[in-house]
Amino acid sequence: MTEVLEALAITLVIEVPVVAYCFPQQRLRMALVATFANTLTNLTLNVILPRIPSLHQCYLVIGESLALITEALAYAVATRPRDIGRSLAVAAVSNALSYELGGFLLAATIR
Repeated sequence: MTEVLEALAITLVIEVPVVAYCFPQQRLRMALVATFANTLTNLTLNVILPRIPSLHQCYLVIGESLALITEALAYAVATRPRDIGRSLAVAAVSNALSYELGGFLLAATIR
């Protein structure tokens, strides 16, 4: 469970500032939305999906795809005015950064 919490913390440290930066007029709101959405998607990806036997071979692809869609929709709903294109781009960039940097940082924190 410690690794799951470390992965969540690393994800939040990487993604929340990216999302807040990309929505400069709405930083606080978008940081809160990003925190909630990323907590939901990260725990789903790291706790629930690996336990579903039929997804064993592809849970990472499915989980990352669901995370991208869920986070993009959350950002699109929260932005004023609604900006679906920016929301999708921000979700894609923040997830890519989190996946690449997060894997490296998680490996560095595991003893």
